[in-house]
Amino acid sequence: MILIALSLGACWLPKGEHVGDSGGGIVGADGGGSADGGGDVPAGCELGDIDPSVFPAISGACRPPELVTVTWVADGDTFKVDSSQGEETIRFIGVNTPETGYGTTSVECYGLEASAFTKDHFPEGTCLWLSFDHDCIDPYDRTLAYLWTGPGEQDMYQRRLLQEGYARVLTIAPDDHFSELFGQDQAAAEAAGVGLWSACE
Repeated sequence: MILIALSLGACWLPKGEHVGDSGGGIVGADGGGSADGGGDVPAGCELGDIDPSVFPAISGACRPPELVTVTWVADGDTFKVDSSQGEETIRFIGVNTPETGYGTTSVECYGLEASAFTKDHFPEGTCLWLSFDHDCIDPYDRTLAYLWTGPGEQDMYQRRLLQEGYARVLTIAPDDHFSELFGQDQAAAEAAGVGLWSACE
């Protein structure tokens, strides 16, 4: 069942859970690997110094957090990475960007802009952290994940897409740990008329 989360209530995390105190922003770094035994962290990946325990502890998560390397960006909410599992196609949990005409889809308003935004932030070789919710794989055999470019709450890339108007909230239970937070980000973007909220009727 698909629910569009627009609640303005609730807080960032359940009581007792945190992601650390550092600020937001995209951290640029090259390299990749896994910090949980799945591979070596190469020199040059600044994010390799992050302790994965700083990311939110989601009860029942299908996998522990993992450091990966981006290999190819498909569109605004999907890309491929090298991980401890080999090459994986990652679908970003909780958000949906407009379609770009890739495959059997039609071009939708602001789809090309959203795709360019993600490609600009994740060129080939960029490393980032993934964390997971209850389901690891979607019906299209893509890995479902949250994307982290740092340890702070503003460093979750899904939030950047929503706050800057490149995506809408898409909540599919049981992968809904951040649905209320995402709803707040979308509501703020819509109220400000940023991105697709002003460009698309």
